[in-house]
Amino acid sequence: MPILRKPPQYGFFSFDSGLLHQLADAYGLGPLTGFRPILLDGDHCTLIDVRSQTSRKMVIESSDGTRLFLKQIPWYCERDALILATRWQTQARDAGAPVPRLLHTSAGLPWFEIAGSYFTLTEYVPGRRYAATPADRVQAGEAIASLHCAAVDVPADPAENTFAGAAEHITLTRESTAVPSPVLDVMEHAVSIWGEQAEAAGWDGLAGQLTHGDTNPWNLIYGEGECAMLIDFDNAHRGPCLRDIAEALLSFCSVHYRKDSTNFAPVLPGRINRPAAADILAAYTRVRHLARAEIACIPPASGAVAVGLVCLGLMRGDYPTAMAAELAAWATTIPADVADIVREHRP
Repeated sequence: MPILRKPPQYGFFSFDSGLLHQLADAYGLGPLTGFRPILLDGDHCTLIDVRSQTSRKMVIESSDGTRLFLKQIPWYCERDALILATRWQTQARDAGAPVPRLLHTSAGLPWFEIAGSYFTLTEYVPGRRYAATPADRVQAGEAIASLHCAAVDVPADPAENTFAGAAEHITLTRESTAVPSPVLDVMEHAVSIWGEQAEAAGWDGLAGQLTHGDTNPWNLIYGEGECAMLIDFDNAHRGPCLRDIAEALLSFCSVHYRKDSTNFAPVLPGRINRPAAADILAAYTRVRHLARAEIACIPPASGAVAVGLVCLGLMRGDYPTAMAAELAAWATTIPADVADIVREHRP
């Protein structure tokens, strides 16, 4: 879902004691003895509210020394989406997928509601940030594939359509920015064509799957010689899981991020790094086989995801309006680039 703007940054210790006591009681944790607004990773120190500003987060420590990750669910995540995300995360974990264990309250719920806001607690997973190495990309590809292989119940809700989502991003960009209409028209026309191509290739037949929805480098926790852990299921939805592959190819192999943030750097994304993309695809297909329809749909889906990322960056102000035409040109070249990569890799 597009985010037009983020709220003012929360303070490091904005979880007041009353809220924390309610959470401790709801989860049967006992006294909470430590609150950590930072993450330590070797010689790096990350301020949690800099890494992501869409919701409050903190590492907490209970009286027995157990560390947990506390998160307020973002305002744009509706209750139905929260139910799907927490159910999927719980079932995927039970099926052996590399996702953190989600704690349940004493009442058996995987979240806790306070004054209209939802909070989740997960086990704290030690690890490190993305280091842009081939080994990290292999971990990412394996983790995404393992999640897609997990046997879970897929709800009968209508599937989200990646192409309709890209078109919605374009509409919102028209309404909220000064991006010239001809630039948006180019992307809108391209999305329409890609949607037709995907439909002809069997897109609708893949709808009975689940998609993480945000497979960027910062939503995995990496280890040494292990499979990475996937976190942040806020954008999970029903729909072809190949969308996760498309986003991973772009976010790991083309898009530039601000150093310690999920926001984009004001730099034009380059052509997809083919060796890096091969790392992800090879690792993914070692774990999960891609059907013919999925292979055919990855290129057009990649274009739609690229358009969504461009619009998101323009709406948030990550990219200046002056870059819009170049960004649109980049997005419209993505399907052909991805088709070549998939053809070379032959998964």
